[in-house]
Order: sequence, then structure tokens, then C-alpha cells
Amino acid sequence: MSNYHPDPQWADNLIQSLPQGIITIEESGQIVFLNRAAEHITGWTMAEALGKSINQVLPLATAKEQFLEHLTHATAIPPINAVNRQGRDVTLSITATNLEAANGAHQTVLVIRDVTTEDAAQRLRTYFLANISHEFRTPLSALKASVELLLEGVDGFTLNETLELVRSIHFSVTSLQTLVDNLLESVSIEAGRFRIRRRSTDLSVLVTEASTLMKPLLERRNQTLITHLPDQLPQISVDPMRLTQVLVNLLSNASKYGPTDEPIELALVLQQDDTLKISVSDRGSGIPAEDKENIFRRFIRLDEKDNAQYGIGLGLSVVKTIVESHGGTVGLEERPGGGSIFWFTIPLGEA
Repeated sequence: MSNYHPDPQWADNLIQSLPQGIITIEESGQIVFLNRAAEHITGWTMAEALGKSINQVLPLATAKEQFLEHLTHATAIPPINAVNRQGRDVTLSITATNLEAANGAHQTVLVIRDVTTEDAAQRLRTYFLANISHEFRTPLSALKASVELLLEGVDGFTLNETLELVRSIHFSVTSLQTLVDNLLESVSIEAGRFRIRRRSTDLSVLVTEASTLMKPLLERRNQTLITHLPDQLPQISVDPMRLTQVLVNLLSNASKYGPTDEPIELALVLQQDDTLKISVSDRGSGIPAEDKENIFRRFIRLDEKDNAQYGIGLGLSVVKTIVESHGGTVGLEERPGGGSIFWFTIPLGEA
């Protein structure tokens, strides 16, 4: 049998080098040890935390409860939401084990891991899957119903009734196309494969194409599109497919969040700095000031505070990426009289 005895300094170095936080507490909850990882997670140094209650060092995000209330005889403890010393919310995965100290006192060793990023990613996946399912189900259900009606009673329908069903089908297909386009663009952006393919383009053609694609949605909501174009538009070097996608996303956004029976305005203005400014205005309730900063981020929806289902929050982030890839900028401002103006600029020369 080996007579080797581990060096205490080696054992201490091992504990300090662990990526997991190690906290030892007395039965009363007083802290007697933290390793470096625990100092990083909690924001407290060993010297500062020594003798303090774990309830003070790791207060829970919900003030009604305290950390010690979550400690049970079970080895694994459900993840908890706490607040570190810097005031940052952290989600912690905790494993606990009982330990008898040299003086006979009973202590508890907590192994803690910061899973804030993992938890956020899981919630994002859940949010995305729930909403993408809804986004596909709605147009597919409408498409299926319209096609079934046509198959069952096409001989008995009047021309107007048939046209109404065809418009419904067109609307559903357009919605699906926009959704798929945004998903594909988002995936290519995430993978770093996003590229634009420039060619000399007539912008008035893009405006016409985007207006045609948006016609079913506008007609369903009884909205009209008012366009303001310069007398002469120069040819411009852009990716026509993706710039059309930008226009469709902004017009779709304005239609969904603008009131029915109210117009939407699309304006193109040639500016003195050799850029073209394109804006889409609606007459909706506007964007709260606290939401404006993040509005062009992925998975941010304008209606998160209510139960309406208006999208998965990809359209505006795709708009931002496409515009910035062209060397332009995006922005948002309040519309005089109420509503929002989403705008972007495109350099007239190649970026």
C-alpha cells in the first residue's frame, strides 16, 4: 500500500483552479470558504464574504425568498435566480453535499455553476419554436381552408367568391414566403455566410415589386400604400432581391402594427450627401422609448407586452444586416401626428 499523502497546497491549488464555484457554509448559513470561481460568480472576495450569510452574498432575485430556503437534503437543487454583488441577475446550477469539519461541525459544500447564458439560450429556443410553429400554422391553415373550399364548391361559386378565395391563397403564400426568406437570411447571417450581390438596379422597379407583394396584406387590412418618389431616380448598385426584402419587411411591419383603414407611406428622398433615404411611415401607436434601442435586434417583437402574435422578431434584424451590408444605416423616429417612421439610407455609389 502506498504511503503517499497529498500535499495540502496541491489540494488547495486544485480547488482554486476548478471552473465551478465552491462555497462552504456552516449550518447557520455563514460562509467559511470561497474559491476563485465562486468569487467571480458572486462578485465577493473571500475576505469580504467570510463570516457573512449566504443569503447576503447571494440574494435571490425574488425578494420573498432566501437562498437557505432552497437548500434541502437532496444532492441536486433546482436552478435558482440570484443577484450578484454588481446587481447582475444570474441563473445558478447548484449541487450540495454535507461535510463534517475537523472540529466535528457540520458544513455544507455548494458547487455552483453560472448557467445564465445556457438558461437564456434555452428560453430563446423555446420562444422561437413556439412562435415559429404559430407563424407557419396560421397561413397554412388559411391556405388549406381556401383550397378545400375551392375543391368542394368551385362549380357553385360566383366569380367574385372565387377571386376572394384566390386572394386569400395569395395572401397566405406571400406570408409564408416572407417568413421563409427571413429565416433563411437569419441562418446565413448567423453562420457568417451572408453576402450581397450588387448590380445596377432601377429602384422604381423594386418599389413596384414590393408593392405588388404587399398588396394581399394591405387589401386584407383595407390599407392603401401612398408612395412619394423623386421625378428621376438614378440607377443604383445594390442587391435587388435583398433590397426588395427590406422594403417588404418594413411595409409588412407598418401594415401589421398600423391601424386598419389607414394609409401607409413609402418615401424615397435623394439627399445632398449622395445617399438615398427610404422611409416607411405608419399611423400606429408608435414605439415606446425604452424599446427603440433594441428594436433592430433578433427576436425582439413590438408586441411582447401583449398576447398578439405578430412574428418571431427576425424581420427588422434582417433589414439592419442587409442595409449595413450595402454601407447604409437604419433608424426609427416618431411620426408627427402619431405612428412610427422606419428609415434606411443607401449610398448612391458602391459602398
